[in-house]
Amino acid sequence: MEEDLIGMREMGDIFDVTDSLGIHREQITVPLTKIDPGGVRKLPTGELEIVVPRTAPLEQWLEKLRAELHRLGFRPVDGE
Repeated sequence: MEEDLIGMREMGDIFDVTDSLGIHREQITVPLTKIDPGGVRKLPTGELEIVVPRTAPLEQWLEKLRAELHRLGFRPVDGE
């Protein structure tokens, strides 16, 4: 059951990606439970919902997260 929950390490890794793209932390919501296949969607409130997958390796999924955020129009901030 514990492997189904997001830990501080995963949140830190997600913030590394979103911070590098200039996405304010208050703009995102991350459910605490991992759900396959994971993904990103824009909510009606304007927030981004980021769902971490349960079975995909985190490092590989973070690359998919970055690509999906690029597809949604987010680009690296200066110095990235």
